[in-house]
Amino acid sequence: MAVLMLGLICVACGGSNTPAAATSPSPSVDAANAAYVAMVSGYWDGIVAADNASGNRNEAAEACLGTTSADSPGSVDLVQPARCAVRATAILAVQRKFLNQVENTPPPQRFRADDTIFETHVPLAIDALKALISATATGSKQATFDAANTYADIMVATVLPALDDVDPSTKHYSAAEVWASRHIASSSLTWAAV
Repeated sequence: MAVLMLGLICVACGGSNTPAAATSPSPSVDAANAAYVAMVSGYWDGIVAADNASGNRNEAAEACLGTTSADSPGSVDLVQPARCAVRATAILAVQRKFLNQVENTPPPQRFRADDTIFETHVPLAIDALKALISATATGSKQATFDAANTYADIMVATVLPALDDVDPSTKHYSAAEVWASRHIASSSLTWAAV
C-alpha cells in the first residue's frame, strides 16, 4: 500500500518513480534546443554569405583587411574601401536580423549564457560595422583597416566562442588561430574570423 501511495503522489505531483524518466530531457526541451541551434546556424550561414567566403577565400577579409588568403596577414596597402563597404553593409544586415531574432526568442536554459553574449555583443558588432561603413566612405585604407579590426576583435573575442558553444558541429573560424595569427603578424588579422 505504501508503494502504491508513493507512486500516486509522484504521479499527482507530475513526477515519476522511474529514474530514467526523471533524468531524460523532455521532447519540448530538445525541440527548443534544436530550434535555437538552427537560429544560430542560420546566423552563421548569413555571415559566411555576406563575407562572400568560400574555401580559402573571403572577399570581406580581402577588401577590409587586405588579406590574400585565410592564413595571410592583413595589409593596409591591399585594403579596398569601396569593396569593403559592400561586404560590411551585407554583414550589417545579417547582424541586425540576428539581433532581432535573439531579442524575440527566449533561449533554452542550456544556451542562456551564450544568449546573453549575443544580446550584449552583437549590438557592439553592429556599432563597429556602422563605424566601418563610415570609414569606407572616407576612402582611407588605414581607417577602413582599423575599423575592420575593431569589428573583428568583437567577433573573435566574444561572439565566435558563443557560436562554438551553441553549435560545436560547425567550424566557426577558430578564435585561437585568428589571435595567434594576429599577434604573429603584428596587428594584422586574417579575416577568416569574420
